[in-house]
Amino acid sequence: MNLIALILAAKAAATTPDDDFSRQLESNLLPDTHGHGLVHSLSRWAYDILDLFGLQHNPDLAIFLYSVIVLVIAIAIGLAFRWVLLTITRIVMSHYKSSFVTVLNKSHFLTRITALIPPLAYMIFLHLTYAQEAHLSLVLTKLTCIYIIFVSIRAATSFVNVVWSYFDARQNKRKLPLKSIAQLLNGLLWLIGVIIAIALLVNKSPATLLAGLGAFAAVLMLVFKDSILGVVASVQLSEEDALHVGDWIKVHGTEANGTVTEVNLSSVKVLNWDNTTTMLPPYSLISGSFTNYRSMQQSNARRIYRCYNIDCDSVRQLSEAELDRYRSIPFMSEWIDAQLKQKDKGLLAGDQSLAYGSIETNLGLLRAYLKMYLDANPDIDHNSLCMISTQQQTANGIPLYLYCFTATSAWAQYEAIQASVFEHVAAILQRFDLCAFEASSGRDTIAEGYLSAGHPESDLFGAPEPFFYRELNDQRQKPLDVNADTASAPHPEASADSSNASAASASDSSAGSSAK
Repeated sequence: MNLIALILAAKAAATTPDDDFSRQLESNLLPDTHGHGLVHSLSRWAYDILDLFGLQHNPDLAIFLYSVIVLVIAIAIGLAFRWVLLTITRIVMSHYKSSFVTVLNKSHFLTRITALIPPLAYMIFLHLTYAQEAHLSLVLTKLTCIYIIFVSIRAATSFVNVVWSYFDARQNKRKLPLKSIAQLLNGLLWLIGVIIAIALLVNKSPATLLAGLGAFAAVLMLVFKDSILGVVASVQLSEEDALHVGDWIKVHGTEANGTVTEVNLSSVKVLNWDNTTTMLPPYSLISGSFTNYRSMQQSNARRIYRCYNIDCDSVRQLSEAELDRYRSIPFMSEWIDAQLKQKDKGLLAGDQSLAYGSIETNLGLLRAYLKMYLDANPDIDHNSLCMISTQQQTANGIPLYLYCFTATSAWAQYEAIQASVFEHVAAILQRFDLCAFEASSGRDTIAEGYLSAGHPESDLFGAPEPFFYRELNDQRQKPLDVNADTASAPHPEASADSSNASAASASDSSAGSSAK
């Protein structure tokens, strides 16, 4: 009996916290004055767990384990409450199919805002279980507040992104680069959060920290130089309506030539026509220069401004008798008659002329024809300026410029219209006895040598050879008679036999001559 009593007494002493342990707990934990026994129950759990490992007399480990138990319980309760709130919110929001709700769900705003519940629950447990004047309580409270600030800033920036996405999709009809403004607001929110967190750690007022930041203004300007310039450039671009997402721009001095896909605080992203991407700082567009083709795309008209070099040796003056040769060309008969009537009335010069061009030279006739051809072309925009002009003669001939606008700004259609116009110009030159200027080549050298030897010019003809006889060209144009060629051509074996026979007869004749 004495042995049993001794064992029970030892067990009771082992399972009961000693005085040092109790005093250590009481110095950090909140006294159980509310009668709900929460502190006593949690501390008892901590002591029982340490007792399993023989560490029940270590008050520091007991406090640490107590804190872990409180944290786990608070997080579990917070996660459960968060799950219930998210489920209810999603069920309610599923009945509203507005675009704002859709953007709100995609941005994970609800997930981030409900992430505040676990730290708030832990904060409540801290006030229920810890003595407020205890050092451990102060440290845990500061850390929890900093975490709450971090989660709150994440939720706030997510909401800013939601508002920007909704406004950009529904209200931003001009496609202004407003993403940089949203990024600026997010940066300010993070800056405020960092200042408040530092103020909590050092036990200073945020106003005191803000006053002290003036001494580091120069350093901050160096660190955030690109961001500050990006903000200024974005505001300037938005104010002047100089750049939209979707614009076709060309930045001089860079490889950027394509469509703007994104404008943010630090960069402008351009998708080039070769499917490469160029990143540019926004302030480079303000400090430098760039070309925006938005107005051209909106007007649905694109300019053609290209020259065709005319050989000046082919330009000649025309008499009235020679004008009849050109009446068969479309548009020219009525125009020549009208010009002759104006000439008789002395009204040929000035704005009273019916079209750009003159009847004095074949080049003037070509200018008039091209003007009327473009005026009648349905692919040319007739509400925009259209003119044909010649510039100062150069070593490459007389530049003949066509200035007009197509009726579309689509790239493929524009190139097709421009190509068809200049293909027509190349084909119509010979009707006006004009030649395009071409640089000298080997063909010209051979032709010059051929003519200088006294051969007739009529023998020179076309491509791809430098020149060949017209008779030979006519023969080449005839269909090839395969059977006739095969019948007339000797067989290789027959040719060999005939060659051998000829050689044998020749040797016999030489032998006979020797015998004689």
